[in-house]
This record gives sequence, C-alpha cells and structure tokens, in this order.
Amino acid sequence: MKKLFALILFGLLFTFQSLAQDRKVDVLEILYNQKNYRSIVRKTTKMIDKRGYEDNELVHLFKAVALARLSQDSRYTNSHSEVLKESAIAYQNYYELDKQLKFQQESSCLLEDLRLIYKKSNYTKIEKESYAYLQNQETKDPVVQKKRVVVVKNQPGKKVDYKTDFKASAVDTVCEELYVEEVDKMINYAKKFIGVPYVFGGTGDGGFDCSGYTQYVLGKYGTELPRNARSQKDFIEQIKIKEAKKGDLVFFSKNKSKNNITHVGLVISEPGEDIVMIHASSSQGIMITNVSTNTYWLPKLVAAGRPPKEES
Repeated sequence: MKKLFALILFGLLFTFQSLAQDRKVDVLEILYNQKNYRSIVRKTTKMIDKRGYEDNELVHLFKAVALARLSQDSRYTNSHSEVLKESAIAYQNYYELDKQLKFQQESSCLLEDLRLIYKKSNYTKIEKESYAYLQNQETKDPVVQKKRVVVVKNQPGKKVDYKTDFKASAVDTVCEELYVEEVDKMINYAKKFIGVPYVFGGTGDGGFDCSGYTQYVLGKYGTELPRNARSQKDFIEQIKIKEAKKGDLVFFSKNKSKNNITHVGLVISEPGEDIVMIHASSSQGIMITNVSTNTYWLPKLVAAGRPPKEES
C-alpha cells in the first residue's frame, strides 16, 4: 500500500511539474542558442519516437530547423545527403500540428530561420500549402494587420482573448482605478496576457518567449531591456533574491551559474512573501508560478534585480 501511495504521489508531482514547464523543450531552446544542431536532431528524434512528443509542434519545428542548419555544413551532408528532405518532413509534421492549434508559432524566429535556409538552398520540395505558408512569413506586414485583433479597455485584470488573432500592442494599458501605483499598473497589465501562447523568439505579435515578455511589459512602462535573458540580467541592478519585490526580475540557470541564464520572470509578490512570478512558460504560455514552492524552478533560481533608476 505504501508503495502504491508513493507511486501515485510521484505521478502527481511529475504531472504538476510538467504543467509548469517542459524541461525537454527548454533544453532544445538552450541547444539552439548554442548552435548545437546535431544534439537537437538526436534529442528531437528520440522525443518524437520514444518519449511521447509526436504531437508537440514545437519539437518538430526545432528538428526541422536544426536539420536545415546542418544542411549548410558540408561535414554533415557528406554522410547525410538527404538532410533537407528530412528537414522538410519534420517541417510538414510541424505545419499539420500547428495548423490544428491555429498557428501558435507563426511569429517564431525559428520559422524565419527555416524560410531563409530553404530560400538560400532553393529547396521547394514541400507540400504546396505549407510551403506557401512558410514563404509568406517574409511578406507579412510587421505592424499593420488586416486580421481582427482584441482590444481590452479599462479592465486591468481581464485576460486577453488571444485565440482570434493576437497582437500585444492592441491591448490597452489604461487602468480603471482613481489611483494605482505604477508598479501595480504594470503587474495588472502583465496579467492580461495570462494564457497567451509561448512562441520561441516571440515579442508580442502572436505570443512571447520569456525575455520577449519581460522586455515588452517593462517597455510599456518606460524601461528598455535588452532582448535576451542573459543580457537582461547583466543590464539590471543586482539585488539579493530575498529582497525581490513587485516589478523586479528573477533569473534562472540550468546549472546554477549566473553566467548561463536560461529563463527570466517578472516578480509580482512582496519581500517576505513567497517569490511569485509571471512568466512565459514553454508549455503553458504566460502563467503565474510560485517559485518558492516549485521544485523545478526554485533550484534554478540564481539572481534577482530591478531596472536601474533614472539619473535626475
């Protein structure tokens, strides 16, 4: 009976942690930033064939782009002559899955990378509809869209209905209260995006990645952050983790090194309370997580900081 209880408890813990963040997808993002494309191909192939990720569109997309990158490496193509064909198959699998999800990843920089490589290689052996979708990434207007967008006015806590066509700049920042501290306005604004999907490289149109989200939200309230999490950590004023409060940033590292930052979140709690952040999770999109009680995030928490004060 004790063994059965232990197995159930382990299963529940695993489920809760997998909902908070997909560790394997996190690793793919890190490897891609490190340009370790061979490892991505090995890992994604195993994830799809043996680890139950055959329905994860982002895993297929990582595999497609990694193979496309390797097609530019003569050392790899000498022993893998069909690499672009393999990439196209992975891309087609991604396309069919993401199409069912109403193209959550359509703003991902991975698609832009893939498009450029296929164009450079003059590779067109892809199903017509999915190829046309990929090539249209170049011609999409980055600012003016004819699609319907959702504008949320004067309702600080209301979530954004991103399932139509999401564009972050369409979300109103006006608050209803007579007087609200600026940091509370920012947190209210940040919460509007809860549920907006994670998009690798996303900075607002279609979705966000972790640093794209913090850059976007703080940018709305006067702080221009660098683009990636590591640069944001170097930019902000370092503080003790226990002093972190609403509006500060917390940083995470897979190996506990402050020089290898892999994730960033926006603090929405006060000092002395559990550290709670709102962030872009690769599995759940924009969500709120109690870092202090989370067995995945707490061991990875390595730094905290706040935007430097403006000089008077």
